[in-house]
Amino acid sequence: MSEKISELILTAGPSITEREIAYVLDAVKSGWNWNHSDYIHKFEKTFSDYVGANHAIATSSCTGALHLAMLAAGIGEGDEVIVPELTWIATASAVTYVGATPVFCDVDPDTWSMDANSLEKHITHKTKAIIPVHLYGHPCDMDVVMAIANKHNLTVIEDAAQSIGSEYKGKKTGSFGDLASFSFQGAKALVTGEGGMLLVKDKDVYERARFKGDHGRDPNRTLFNIEIGYKYKMSNMQAALGLAQIERVDEIVDKKIQIFKWYKERLQNIPELQLNDEKSWAKNIFWMSSVVLSDKIKMSRDDFIAKLKDKNIDSRPIFYPISSFPMFESQDNPNAYHVGLRGINLPSGHNRTEEEIHYICSCIHEILGKEANSVPVKNWMQYRENIWKEIKNLKTGEPEDGKIILENDGQKMGYLLPIGEEHKNNDEIIKLLSNWRENSQKYFPSQFKVTEEGTKNWLQKALIEAADRILYLVYDERDKPVGHVGLFRFDYQNQSCELDNIVRGDDSASKGIMTIACNALMQDSFSRYGLDKMYLRVFSDNDRAISLYKNLGFQEIQRVPMTKQEENDQVVWLPYMDSPYKKVDRYFTTMEIGKSDL
Repeated sequence: MSEKISELILTAGPSITEREIAYVLDAVKSGWNWNHSDYIHKFEKTFSDYVGANHAIATSSCTGALHLAMLAAGIGEGDEVIVPELTWIATASAVTYVGATPVFCDVDPDTWSMDANSLEKHITHKTKAIIPVHLYGHPCDMDVVMAIANKHNLTVIEDAAQSIGSEYKGKKTGSFGDLASFSFQGAKALVTGEGGMLLVKDKDVYERARFKGDHGRDPNRTLFNIEIGYKYKMSNMQAALGLAQIERVDEIVDKKIQIFKWYKERLQNIPELQLNDEKSWAKNIFWMSSVVLSDKIKMSRDDFIAKLKDKNIDSRPIFYPISSFPMFESQDNPNAYHVGLRGINLPSGHNRTEEEIHYICSCIHEILGKEANSVPVKNWMQYRENIWKEIKNLKTGEPEDGKIILENDGQKMGYLLPIGEEHKNNDEIIKLLSNWRENSQKYFPSQFKVTEEGTKNWLQKALIEAADRILYLVYDERDKPVGHVGLFRFDYQNQSCELDNIVRGDDSASKGIMTIACNALMQDSFSRYGLDKMYLRVFSDNDRAISLYKNLGFQEIQRVPMTKQEENDQVVWLPYMDSPYKKVDRYFTTMEIGKSDL
């Protein structure tokens, strides 16, 4: 039986790096006035080049992009648009926004995308357009779709919301139809929080879509509107995030594919489960790794989801068949109804690990009464759980339990005690920590006015409540607290962490006590937590600290140029990514030490 983990494994989640943070921060600082659309234009150009499209419009959502596509394509009252039964409701909703009628066709039982035979059966003299949806990242059979569209003179609007990076016969999804829409909602492969992109082939259609998406403004008269339009523009800050994401698209897509491979390796021996397909002519990005329960599995989908939740595994249903909603008339699309009522999206966020997928699959085998595949995997999650438990015990137990004695040549120099629950209401300790933070903060990336109340909040939220962070007070031989040092940012897969918050707050203490304290904590931590490496980050002009770290055996492995940003009473040091000619004020240096180096 799989031991239940303590933290919920979420279904989705993005990949955010320093690049995204730097771009967004730059947009916040300088993306106004003359530069108010710089990131929007860069994002549109980079995205359209990636897909292979003529024109692009960044929008506030994919739903907005679909609505603009309807308007620009001239779809309206009395028209019918064929939509696959299995999709998110926005595909059909956008059709209704212009007064047209969505007509639902069935899906392919393997790919879960639009079925060509069902599609053609639903075409009437009222049909104006087709919206193929590349569901969960698997492309529709676009040769067949385009042939049917050409035969009946229909507009093709690709709903590529979930398929950024997917390919049909070597071409990106979104490059086939007359128009195409993409989504950057927070659960998608690429994110801007909320947001979308409309790609358009024809220049006149593109200009019509841009006009309608900006309140129908007269392009030749300032603030004069000549039609009722809509507000579907993306913000410059969202576009900055989107630009960083599209610049990393291959890395992000590769991780999605890897996550699915981990699932397939472990679940393919269960014939009662149908996993995502990938046809020979397709590149599926597996935006969501999913399973469909066969009818041989007698429990309901909701019961299956509940059993996963009991194991702290988040999941969600595959989209319901749209005609099952009360706003629409029920239709006979058996494949869509089977997949839509028996399908489950498994955790597929970018930061999911092989160990987590292994745990999820083991639980699925257990729920179904199956024997799990013997796929070797390091028990990373159990390692994490052990560390969390140990740190919690140190912060909530008796202080003496976590005491680390400091010695030098056999002489007692003092000791370390973990900061925990008993300290958060200790006014003397709070005052000391506040003074130390105030005096030392020029060596931390974010500098702001320190208050005792703020220190209490920091102690509670960022330290005591943190599962993988612990701070020790350094006491000298006089039983006087003279500084602190801690551990933070555990990397469980690589069995490493960061030596954190090293502050000497009392110069009257014995010389070298912080070196002895750091060395003692490192020795204890390598043993207690089974670490292989330890890291720290320090500003290059902090000579005193760097000298300490070098004496401990740390070696520099990276340095990042930093620039100073000042706003009112706050100073923030940020990675510098602009012109190579601007003066760099200081560097943020990363140093490393291995267990064998002690």
